[in-house]
Amino acid sequence: MTEQARQYRDMAKTASWTMVSRVLGLARDQLTVHVFGASPVGAAFLFAFQIPNLFRRLLGEGALTAAIVPVLADKTARDGQAAAFGFLNYALRRILPGMIGLTLLGIGGALLWAFLRPADTNVALLTAACMPYMPLICVAALFTSAVNLTGRFGLAEIASGLLNLCMIVGLGLFGLLADSEMGKAGWLCAGALAGGTLQLLIPLQGLRQAGWRPGPVNVDVEAWRTLSIAFLPAALGAGIQQVNFLISRGLAYNVSDAGLTYYYLANRIVELPIGLFSASIAVVMFPALAMAFAQGDRPALARNYARGLRLILAVNVGAAFGLAVLSGPIVQLLFELGKFTPEHCAATSRLLVLFAFAMPFYAMISLATRALNVAGQTRVTLIAALHALAVNFVGSVAAVMLGYGVEGLAIANAVSTVWQYLVLRHYLKRLAPEFLTEPMVKPALQVLIGSFLLGVIAYQTTAWIRLLGHEHLPEKLNLGLAMFVGGSLAMVAYAVYLDFLRYPERDLLRGFANKLLRRTGYQLKV
Repeated sequence: MTEQARQYRDMAKTASWTMVSRVLGLARDQLTVHVFGASPVGAAFLFAFQIPNLFRRLLGEGALTAAIVPVLADKTARDGQAAAFGFLNYALRRILPGMIGLTLLGIGGALLWAFLRPADTNVALLTAACMPYMPLICVAALFTSAVNLTGRFGLAEIASGLLNLCMIVGLGLFGLLADSEMGKAGWLCAGALAGGTLQLLIPLQGLRQAGWRPGPVNVDVEAWRTLSIAFLPAALGAGIQQVNFLISRGLAYNVSDAGLTYYYLANRIVELPIGLFSASIAVVMFPALAMAFAQGDRPALARNYARGLRLILAVNVGAAFGLAVLSGPIVQLLFELGKFTPEHCAATSRLLVLFAFAMPFYAMISLATRALNVAGQTRVTLIAALHALAVNFVGSVAAVMLGYGVEGLAIANAVSTVWQYLVLRHYLKRLAPEFLTEPMVKPALQVLIGSFLLGVIAYQTTAWIRLLGHEHLPEKLNLGLAMFVGGSLAMVAYAVYLDFLRYPERDLLRGFANKLLRRTGYQLKV
């Protein structure tokens, strides 16, 4: 199997399990808004769960992953897989005590917060309940990084789906036993901790199948020094990026009780295509880039980076136009039920439009950051994160002072995302130009024009079908049918357009089409 075919297979596997996880995540969010609506307790849980997620992204999926993947790739290339696994054990023994200590400190800080600020008791207690999720998911992220280097993908996505399922069971089943909203939120926290445990055990089992054992320890002082040097700027960069998110969501929480709920739901919808496709692309490309760099294969670096970027553009720009033009119907279909009213849906859909247009840049940040991490330039990812923090902070404060509410916060966050990508691209071109040797202007223009056509077709077709079925079908059924037909027709037209223009990754499109056409006996030439 060729390198390209193997990467497409791994991306498809990762994306498939991500789809399951994201669908369950949407079901979890639907259940949450159905139970809590836009109430203070619901918003308090959303804010509280962001705290361990902040450390997860900072330590687990952020700095530690960014620092350890290149080191493990280098160990594998030089000394073999067994030595890399032994160094992973050594790193875990050095890191785990600090994670446990940080968790205990977080719980203590949250309880102190509840004591000093009685008005914030709910959010503080929920934060303390969620904090044990942090060490579970951080260690799970390290195991996932190591198992991905062995060519096993999709395990983290399976585990993420089980997290969502546990939270659904916690709120939807055991939450029935609670007679207050805080009691229901407590069961939601319990579901998160059960899911976090599964998120640790599943990649651990995959790693065992790949040959890892907990006993052997490879004490490599030089490798540990390399990891430590890379970790600090990566930690600061990832931390600043998460503080950036926390600033926006914290201000949204203070703008109004409902503001954070709108902000969170719009962001969750945008995360679906990012997680489904862009994260899958970045997850598969990161080990490939790390191994190519460790082996000194510069053509492979440029080839894999360009392939990842073209795929991200093709998926995310099209998805951004689709989400923007169908923002109202999407939010209405997914969340208009129970305590979540049409007015809540309208406020959420306005934010979704703003988030959608920043989505391609957020996806490109993921790939550019991984490329700079591979090249050992974690310091400049910190610089880019500081730029984004400054832009977002100034813009967010100005938005609140001028009375623009959560929409102003979303605009500030979108502008900071675009600026962060531009800074990363500048440093990548200056410090690691070998990643950028393949031209990208033509593919980008092809995608922009095709995405505009996709948006027009999706909007017009959906509106026409809704009008036809308005008097004959129930509202939700009519809305779902119109979106399915309009979205499907737009995506097919977009794929045909890219195929006609011979987009470099059209073989992936044709491979997918051939799977659909297999029973007809007709196959496209790949």
